Amino acid sequence: METKGNINLNVRKTVENSVAGNEDFHFYVDELTSRDYMPTYAGMADEKYGYDEMDDEFFEFVERKASEDGIYIRLVFATGQMDNGEAVFHLEYGGSEREFRTSDVDNVLVFEFADFGVKVKGDELTFGATIDGGCGHTPYFAEFGSDKANDEFISPNNPLNQLVIEIMRGMIR
Repeated sequence: METKGNINLNVRKTVENSVAGNEDFHFYVDELTSRDYMPTYAGMADEKYGYDEMDDEFFEFVERKASEDGIYIRLVFATGQMDNGEAVFHLEYGGSEREFRTSDVDNVLVFEFADFGVKVKGDELTFGATIDGGCGHTPYFAEFGSDKANDEFISPNNPLNQLVIEIMRGMIR
């Protein structure tokens, strides 16, 4: 499963597709540092850019940052819980919602909430997730299959991640 590669991505259309006209969607676009950290504090990223602020100036800023250190675009917001021995996840993406259940609990990490998206740097796109830096540290981006977080959370063998990657591929414009 390929989680990184060069792609011709239209940032504006991808962001607009991720929000899909839903003002209540938990979305954000965040700039990244050279070490993939997000300069906003955990919990503040959603407030960095509002739905109404996605104007030409916003997208000019995003395009500039994408060519510098990169940007992160959240495409899927997920919540999870255990239910009768199954891991159950509720996914929100592009104006849609979906429930995913799996009994393969050895290969998934059940979390309260998480987000998945893409890092865009130049013409390179990487699928991954936001990782909480913990104890007041800023969140950072971790690509699927990397050693930057809990193995089950970003493993390409995780059945949830396999679904999320397919969903995100369909959202990229």
